[in-house]
Amino acid sequence: MKKNCAASAQRSNVTTAQTDEDPEKSMKRQQRIKLLGRESRDIVTLSGLVQDAIFVPADMTLDVERKRFVAVLNRFQWERAARLDDQDATAGSILSVDETSAPEADDARFEDDIHSGYTRSFAALTVEGISGARTKAIKMGVRDQFLSVMALVPDDRGLTLVCAGEAAIRLSGTGLRVFLEDLGEAWPTQRKPAHDDDPALVAAQAPALADIERATS
Repeated sequence: MKKNCAASAQRSNVTTAQTDEDPEKSMKRQQRIKLLGRESRDIVTLSGLVQDAIFVPADMTLDVERKRFVAVLNRFQWERAARLDDQDATAGSILSVDETSAPEADDARFEDDIHSGYTRSFAALTVEGISGARTKAIKMGVRDQFLSVMALVPDDRGLTLVCAGEAAIRLSGTGLRVFLEDLGEAWPTQRKPAHDDDPALVAAQAPALADIERATS
């Protein structure tokens, strides 16, 4: 699913922002993403890129007056992981190893290997055009609650940011604009998130608007 989400960023209507950086700086920043989504399919693509991102309530802002939601995420870079996994699959298909003579330790690969190439980065998730905002099971302003993003689920009345457990953020409004931008340099991470991330299942578990309204915190 992650491979498809990363690849679909190139096929959907998600808009990539242009920069005027010189070639050297451009090369240095080539792993960063800066995307804008307006339609539901765009937001679903962005959802795949922010799944398993971590943030705390103190690093998010709900500004109904300015019609804006902003959260600073610690984001696993799924698009980079997809490229690395493709490279590994290709290399594995063309290499022939004599298992009787090659040491087993030399062939061992671990998902949590620090040298696996997987990375994380800080990223800003911004939603503009909101007319209302509600939260469920979130302690606003605190730094001791860690929220893990499961999905961004759009519908005809707005967008639900579904987090692990019971936590959720409901952003109401039509014609929402969703921005995702990496901030600063990426760093290596030991683990690639792994779980049942069927998007249809996650969407089905998204809290209904009425449920979040009753559970507003």
